[in-house]
Amino acid sequence: MISQQRHATMAIIWLLMLCCHAFSVNGNFTVSTPLQASDIDCLDPDQCQFFPENQTIAIINISDPSQAVSGVAYYSHPIRMRDPATRTVASFKTSFTFREEPMNYNASATTSEQMSLFKRGDGFTFLFSNSSSWHVEPAGRFGVFTLVPERNSQVVALEFDSWSSNDTDPGLRQEEHVGLDVHSAISNNTCFAYVYSTLGITFWHRDVLYAWIEYDGVTSNLQVRLANSSTYPTIPLINCTYDLYDSVDEKMWMGFSGAHGDAWSIYYIYNWRFTSFGISSEFSSTSTTNVALIAGVAAGGILVAILAVVIVVCVYLRKKRAKKESWDNYAGEMIEMAGMPEFISYKHLSAATKQFSDQSKLGEGGFGSVYRGVLPKTGAAVAVKKVSNDSRQGEKEFLAEVQIISQLRHRNVVELVGFCRDRGKFLLVYELLPKGSLDQALFKPTTPLSWAQRWKIVSGTAAALHYLHEGWRQQVIHRDVKSSNIMLDDEYNPKLGDFGLARLVDHQKNAATTMVAGTYGYIAPEAVGGKFTDKTDVYAFGAVALEIACGRKAYNPNAESYEDLVLVDTVWRRLKDDDLLAVADPLLIGSFDCEQVVVVLKLGLLCSHPDPACRPSMRQVVQVLAGDADVPEVPQSRPDASPYLRNNMMPHISIDDLLSSRSGSQNNKRPVPSSTSSFSRTESSLGNKSALYPR
Repeated sequence: MISQQRHATMAIIWLLMLCCHAFSVNGNFTVSTPLQASDIDCLDPDQCQFFPENQTIAIINISDPSQAVSGVAYYSHPIRMRDPATRTVASFKTSFTFREEPMNYNASATTSEQMSLFKRGDGFTFLFSNSSSWHVEPAGRFGVFTLVPERNSQVVALEFDSWSSNDTDPGLRQEEHVGLDVHSAISNNTCFAYVYSTLGITFWHRDVLYAWIEYDGVTSNLQVRLANSSTYPTIPLINCTYDLYDSVDEKMWMGFSGAHGDAWSIYYIYNWRFTSFGISSEFSSTSTTNVALIAGVAAGGILVAILAVVIVVCVYLRKKRAKKESWDNYAGEMIEMAGMPEFISYKHLSAATKQFSDQSKLGEGGFGSVYRGVLPKTGAAVAVKKVSNDSRQGEKEFLAEVQIISQLRHRNVVELVGFCRDRGKFLLVYELLPKGSLDQALFKPTTPLSWAQRWKIVSGTAAALHYLHEGWRQQVIHRDVKSSNIMLDDEYNPKLGDFGLARLVDHQKNAATTMVAGTYGYIAPEAVGGKFTDKTDVYAFGAVALEIACGRKAYNPNAESYEDLVLVDTVWRRLKDDDLLAVADPLLIGSFDCEQVVVVLKLGLLCSHPDPACRPSMRQVVQVLAGDADVPEVPQSRPDASPYLRNNMMPHISIDDLLSSRSGSQNNKRPVPSSTSSFSRTESSLGNKSALYPR
């Protein structure tokens, strides 16, 4: 029987391959390293250069950096971006690393004030254009957009902007940002994000940064990710919807552009990869061809659909049987382990929560919905977390949470009553904490929390993290500490929960992960690159402590001003002005212990230090809160995060390499850029620049 199934499956696969060969319209188009010298063209060879030896594109006025210019480097072959016959636009994915080297860079600068003195270019774009000989602006607007609207037709770009100007960025603050530009250098307001205030990353510190751009032609979803390491971030910087069908032609060229005025930068693009899919890569020729193509696709589609159903059913049944056997074996072992929680059937949990009705819903968690329920057998009130189908928490994470929580015993850690994996569903059953989550008590209060209650919550949360880090046989790094994951009992004692992102490590060992986890506002700078230790939990605790004392969210994207975007910045500013108590929650005025509020605020700042080595341990935090130790000295202003975000693993190319390569080209020799050359250059060594051109 098995042999017959195998032969039938192979026959079906062969027919599918034959059919797809005859009728496929979804051929992929891929650009990947190594690129050849002939693959990259420059509109003006003086303004850009491609080094095939190490797959680097450089955009700069190489021959004379004192002039205000722009440069465009593009892939020498057009690609197909939309199909007029089916009115569909191509999906695509592209990734590259890049680095900006500003003029008069000072490697000894460490503070944001010192680095802001660097003169730098306007930024660069990844772009599509319907022409390979478009008009190039002498300076500004990234070199590809003009003040004449008809010249901008069919130019679509994703800008990585280093500098905001009034004509192209009206109303924006001076901060690096990423945005979608459609026929104009003014970014679409829904496909836009600031970089430093969101990720703590700067373009102009000469760090190598990693970018991923993904567009789904079916859903029109655009996602942009940015990081200072090669770890692919789970949370996109930009996640928006924009239909590009009417903004592109069938035939488009793609590449990179950059520009500068009286201040300039060199832009390096490394290791560019691009793939488009969803439509045929072959260009349309005549209407007859289109009709024949559609007819062929329709006929082939019917056959493909019939055969695909057969394969899907066979594969599904086989995987389902194997997965069930694997789970049954594992679940049986877990249930037999001493101290494991009760396995509760889906049928009983459905009855307990009134079929998971909206009336029973307590709220939405990071991995799904939480419902109030009463267990039929015992009458115990419980909270049931039903993991959503589109959650990041799969079976692996689900089992991790069961294993970890079931073995933890602490008064400030939530108790796991039972669990269920049935009918393809993951469910966790906790003790019900009647006062809900801390974020609800802080930000949606019916009755404001008193200071005594807040002090208890801070102390209890610190005790929970101290237990996780040092009190159990293995160190538990929670990785998602935030106010919505801290639950409150009848007496407002906190209990830390939601261990879906937790990881176990041996004591005295650093922990690392290949996935960025957590929530903006609570993520430590080093965690953006994917490294998690107990000090990343400490950073998140600092954010929670400041929220408790200030009654404000750690990160508020709807803040009225830039200064109020990130809470820790506001608190550090008040400390510098010697007015720290001004940030205390107004609901507490006249009814709080001033010394305790100052202790919580200073601990929050210390825990939020960008340098992990300067953060206290949770043991030290507990000692300070218990009065057994003094609060360590706190910096008067927030230390700059850039030194802790650098990644210098990529090979670098210096200005000398580019300038010398241009002079050497007269002899038809192109030297390979050095991977070890120094970046220490002064303004005088490049020649003083006069302010002849506006930015």
